[in-house]
Amino acid sequence: MKKLILFLSTLLIGWNSYSQQNKNALKEAIKNNTQLEAVINHYKKEDNQDKLRAAYFLIANMNSKGTYSNDLVDSKGISVDFNISNFENEATEKKWLDSVTTVRGKLNEKEIFLPDSKHITSQFLIDNIDRAFEARQKSPFCKDLSEADFYEYILPYRVNTEKLESWRNSVLNDFSKAQKDSIYSFTTVLAAANYVDRIYQKRFEFGGNRYFKQKNVRSYSELLRDKAGKCDDMCNLVVFALRALGIPSGFDGIRYKRASNDVGHQWVFVLDTKTNKNYPFDALSNNGPGFFNLPYKNAPKVLRKQFALVLDASIKKDQSIIHPDFFEDNSLDVTSEYFETTNVAIALEKKYQEPLYLSIWHKGWWKPVDYFYESNQTTVTFKNVSKDNLYCLTKYRFFATEEINEPFIINRYGEIKYISSIGLKKDINLNDYVNKELKNAKNNAQVLDFETKTELYRKVVQENLKKDEWILFSKDSLKTNTLYLFVDESNKINKVFLLKNDGSVDWY
Repeated sequence: MKKLILFLSTLLIGWNSYSQQNKNALKEAIKNNTQLEAVINHYKKEDNQDKLRAAYFLIANMNSKGTYSNDLVDSKGISVDFNISNFENEATEKKWLDSVTTVRGKLNEKEIFLPDSKHITSQFLIDNIDRAFEARQKSPFCKDLSEADFYEYILPYRVNTEKLESWRNSVLNDFSKAQKDSIYSFTTVLAAANYVDRIYQKRFEFGGNRYFKQKNVRSYSELLRDKAGKCDDMCNLVVFALRALGIPSGFDGIRYKRASNDVGHQWVFVLDTKTNKNYPFDALSNNGPGFFNLPYKNAPKVLRKQFALVLDASIKKDQSIIHPDFFEDNSLDVTSEYFETTNVAIALEKKYQEPLYLSIWHKGWWKPVDYFYESNQTTVTFKNVSKDNLYCLTKYRFFATEEINEPFIINRYGEIKYISSIGLKKDINLNDYVNKELKNAKNNAQVLDFETKTELYRKVVQENLKKDEWILFSKDSLKTNTLYLFVDESNKINKVFLLKNDGSVDWY
């Protein structure tokens, strides 16, 4: 024990710039771990302080990092070797699954987590650090790169929860000397990133909506083997390549889009050290770096994946009180880089001993996008909140979300406007509103009262009678500045809208 204490005290000399939390994490990670201790000893023996600090960073932030593996197994727990990329479409996938089920019985999903702290080897970590430093030295795009940005956008040995592999060597072997020379000859990081992105456009493509249900995060070699996937996969592939080549990069994303039932989206960014700005772009698309326009109006939160652990986030490890979306979440809120944001404070009518959530409407209910927690809290505060959005304060218990107060809009001035207090409410006829989405609604689409969910209007489309209108199903007419639900079961649409006095419609 005395030997361990002496080793750790010696280890932390010269690391005073790191927080006590990271120092504690480092102590805990190295304790009884000969592989990680060997990495530290290796760079101490080399007397390489730069790589030693890099090793400190990776090890101190390794907690909760690991490989998640999701597999389909039969009743005996034996894998059926399912790979979604083996099938041309959902129909052939279903046919194969049905045939396997007939022979091997009901299939179940099996999830395995392999923590890096127990499975990473010293040689793997040393190779990753050495290759990362080589990339930094060779790349003109790492000139003037700060140590903090190097640690986050070049150094990490993984980009997500994929299996561990030597992807840096694989990337470099995939590029000829002429191609690497071309990359490093570009005068801007945008041109270099675009060049790399176009090379991988020929090797990987978007595989369709059926990939959205896939939980497995694939490694570099697996992505190139399968050749198709969703936007997350495309981001991972491009970030692997960019970081291996010494182009500082990462990825941002949104869980929910305003006025949409679609899944979220992720995109890549590159850091330009000349301007100290991040330039986002959709991976493997023609919308390359420098030409990116986020096509989603006022997404409530934009989150950045990062390797460094978020400080003071102990609540995120408490499954008894935290919503699953936030459990051990290590994302960084970068909403203000994309949208106008504000900080809001909401007074509570009583004290709460549990986290409260800022939620938006998505797929038929309130979904949390941020949380606040203080013991005996009488006011909740949320930072970096996107303006011009509909929100509701909620709590989470027994796997269900409950409303705390009535919905409110944070307007473009950053003011909280509860729906009941928004302007004059006038009676209107839905057919008088010239709105593309309402006009193009399919037959039997409905407008419901937001609170009671009772039907108020139904769309009737009869081509033979040239009839296309909204029919009132209630004695009460609609009112302006009031929330209603637009439901189209055939297209799986469930959105909130508000009819304004000027004849326009706001969708949320």
